[in-house]
Amino acid sequence: MTKKINKKTISIVLGLVLLFLFYKFFLRGITAQSIRDWVNGFGVLAPIAYIFVWAVLPVFFFPVPILALAGGLSFGLIDGSIYTIVGAVVNSSIMFWMAKLLAKDLVASYLERKMPEKWWNRFMKLGKRDGFFVVFICRLIPVMPYNVINYASGLTEISFVSYSLATILGILPGTVIFLNVGDKILDIRSPEFIWSIVFVVLLTIISIMLGKYVSKKADEKEKRLKKS
Repeated sequence: MTKKINKKTISIVLGLVLLFLFYKFFLRGITAQSIRDWVNGFGVLAPIAYIFVWAVLPVFFFPVPILALAGGLSFGLIDGSIYTIVGAVVNSSIMFWMAKLLAKDLVASYLERKMPEKWWNRFMKLGKRDGFFVVFICRLIPVMPYNVINYASGLTEISFVSYSLATILGILPGTVIFLNVGDKILDIRSPEFIWSIVFVVLLTIISIMLGKYVSKKADEKEKRLKKS
């Protein structure tokens, strides 16, 4: 049994090293513009190429705002939002099951260093009842790493259906806002672009305030439970 575990651990570590090297040498310099150029090279199949990029790159902890900007540049606000939601659902499902089935201990030790302590503890205590709300709130907050939430959710008891629904509803506001920036970025002096940046700032402020409010309420609830 020990030999099997050791072989599995070695395989996982080697796999992560290869993923890191792949990101370092092939993905690190990718920009929204380069993604747009690559996607548009597929012609009528460009939407499928964009969804594929969305499904794969975040696995390597690639910054998703760059993908959203690329979607706005390539397809505009409406179509870009649709393709982005589809790609994000596919990707979040892949990362959820990767964490749940492949390497729980390894993923947990890595993610614990990436998330704020309070939110990490909250995630690890997630049950079927409160899991939806916590994931939904985390999805709303732009500063909470999208990739980390995907993997962390796979370590909890939250059901896949609740996780998927919370993901779709939670990423919708940010998706539309960041796609809008990408759609308007070609004319940075236009009022439309300035307003798109204002919406990003507002989303960040509102979601952080909401996150603090939820965290405060959860702390109060825990204190009441300890006293009772």
